[in-house]
Parts: sequence; C-alpha cells; structure tokens
Amino acid sequence: MHNVRRFSVLRLRICIQVLGAIGILFCLTVTSSAQSIATGQVVALAVESGAAIYASPEREAQGPTENLAWYDRIQWSGDFRTRYEGFYQKDRLGGTRNRGRLRLRLRMDSQINDDTKFQVRVTSGDPGTPVSTNQTFSSFFRPKPFSLDRAFLSYNPQGASALTLGAGKFGSPQTRTQLLIDDDLNFEGAFEQVSWGLSDGINLNLIAMQTAVNEASRGADSYMLMGYGELSFEGDRTDFQVSVADYGWVNPDGLVPGHLDGPLKSILTNALARDAQGNVTGYVSGFNVIDVIAEATVRTNRPGYPLRFLGEFARNTKAANDHDSGWWFEVEYGSPRADRTWGAAYTYGWIQQDLTPSTYVFSDMPGTNLRLHMIETSYVPKAGLSFDVTLHLTRGLDVPSGSSNNLLARLHVAIVARF
Repeated sequence: MHNVRRFSVLRLRICIQVLGAIGILFCLTVTSSAQSIATGQVVALAVESGAAIYASPEREAQGPTENLAWYDRIQWSGDFRTRYEGFYQKDRLGGTRNRGRLRLRLRMDSQINDDTKFQVRVTSGDPGTPVSTNQTFSSFFRPKPFSLDRAFLSYNPQGASALTLGAGKFGSPQTRTQLLIDDDLNFEGAFEQVSWGLSDGINLNLIAMQTAVNEASRGADSYMLMGYGELSFEGDRTDFQVSVADYGWVNPDGLVPGHLDGPLKSILTNALARDAQGNVTGYVSGFNVIDVIAEATVRTNRPGYPLRFLGEFARNTKAANDHDSGWWFEVEYGSPRADRTWGAAYTYGWIQQDLTPSTYVFSDMPGTNLRLHMIETSYVPKAGLSFDVTLHLTRGLDVPSGSSNNLLARLHVAIVARF
C-alpha cells in the first residue's frame, strides 16, 4: 500500500486551491461587466462531435423554457457504427484474427429550465469494459447488451453564466487525449467549471472534478480527483490553447481486484506488487499524473478543411520506477461533415508502463508500455454518413530479453451513420 494519507492531503490541497480560484472568478464574473464566454467543454458534452440533435419545430418559435411543454424540451440524437477489424502480427498465437463489431449509441437531452440541462445516453458494449462501447459479432447470435452510459445534470445559471456545475455519470469536461483516457470513458461524480473571457479572444477555463472509482462497503474507497486549467487564444486564422491537468488517484490498488477477481475486462499492463507467497497485492506505483497539452488549429483557405496540431506530455509523479512518462502527438487535416468532404489524421503515442492505470487508456492499443502509430481517414458522401479507415501499428517499449516483440497491425474499416 502507498502513503494514502499524505496523498489525500496533497489532493485536498490542490482541489481547495482550484475551487478557491473558481470562487474568485465566479465573484468577478457576477460583479463585473466583463463578458462571459460560453462554457465550451460542457457544450461539447451536450453536443457531441458529429452527432445531430433534433427538437420539435415549435421549440425555436416559443419563448423561455418554462413556456415549453415537456416533450418540446427533449432533443434526440445518436449514431450507429459497424466495422471490420483485422489483427496482423508475425507469430501471433492463433494466427491472423478477423472480427466484426457494432456500436449503437442513443441519447436524450432535456432542457429542464433556463439554467439546468439533463442528459442520458444508452449504448451497446460489454459492461465489463468501461473504455469501449463496441460489441463483437460472436456468442452464437445471442442478443447484445445495452447499458446506461451517461446520466447527468448540468447547472449553468443565467445570472452567472461563466459557472457550470455538473453531477452524475458524464463525459470528460476537460481537454484530454487517449494517452490517458479513452474517448468512451464516462466519469461518475461531480465537476465544477468556470469559463471566463479575460479579453477579446483570450479565454480562461478552470475545472475541478471529483470521481468515485469504486466504493467499498468494508474497505478503502478508490477515487480520482482532478484539477484543470486552460488558456485559449482566438486569432483571425489560428486558434491556440494550452492546458495543464493533475489526475490524483487515491487508493488505486482497489482497481486491481476488479481485474483479477471482479468485473473489469480492460487490459492490465501496469507493474504489480506481490507478497512473499506471490499473491498480487496491488500496483507497484501510485498514480498522480501531470498532463500538459498544447493545441493549434489553423483555418486554411479551404472552408471545412482546418489544419490541427496537438502535442502532449504526461508524467506520473508517484511512479516507483522510471517508467513514468508518455508523449502524444496529433496532426489532422479536414473536418468532414458536409457532403463529399474528407479528412485525414496521424497520431503518434509513446506510453511507459506506469504512466497511468492501463484500465482507462485507449482501448485500441494493448495497454501501456508501447509505441503507437495511427493513421485515420474519413469520407462523407452525404451528411450523416461516413466511411472510415484506421490503421494502428503498435510495438512494446520495454520487453524482457528473449520475448517476442513483433509489430502488431490492426486495421479498422467502418461505416458510421449519425442521426
């Protein structure tokens, strides 16, 4: 076990500092005439990239939310994806693997009143895997499970529009990549956010988040606390933002029984501690991950085809060894949404074994302790429909002498419909 008491005090101090900053900004926002910006990260939770949202036609014509009937406050959206996946690796046990998968997500958003929104989403996928909503074509034609993926309230008072409070099971309110957190992961707990316009084109975003990873009735709970700050700059043709996050995992050893004896089916590649009898007692390392991301988007002369660059470095300050760091780089051209548009992207990832709990990293790479090259292309023949091709190339970083370390190639060919 790690020094949980000292770790908890440190995490509490960080959260108090972040919440204090949020309180100061809140007071400034309420009492000054400074212009507040829209809470972009929470909007991203409500209007997911690529998903259409539909409401009744009367909604725009009517006045405040209180004047609308309950059914006019509801918006529906969703998407369906089916894809082929191939696994190609020299000397792979079982040879080349071929499989089909599907993903179905259905979402409802409701404007409770002018200040409060509610979102619920149900998805396909194995309930034992928190980082994937894919369902494999297997198991003798049996029905596929459908699970509650999100359910949360967000409160954004009109009198203090820079402030947003959220609670329930929700997506990431902060900017992050799949180096640490898979796109399909949804947290359980609460977050507090302030987004404030410092001046024309310069915005500040602060978030504190408290999550319950696992509640144990007769043992120590496991939870994760996050403090986050982001500064963004909007130019005539270029937007730039830089962010810093601190993910503090308290009692992360509680995750390990979930893998060995419990419901978790995510991959476990972190170094494990054992007792004298060889029984697993937890992780070798603790986890307090500092994550720095810089991102720039350039609007080209071709509408709908921006050029985006992203660089990220993360380090686990509680690692018990020097396998504690990770890098992530993305280059993307195009934002395919309209008819006959396309886009392409390249991602490079380098993640050491004990950077972060492997349970929650990108589900399409086999855990931590690896190097990733990913090439993606997408074509939209008609709005709402896309054809996607992705190639993942991975190889281990630190492999024991004599062990196989052949390149693993994973090919995805998908059709996606958004409605």
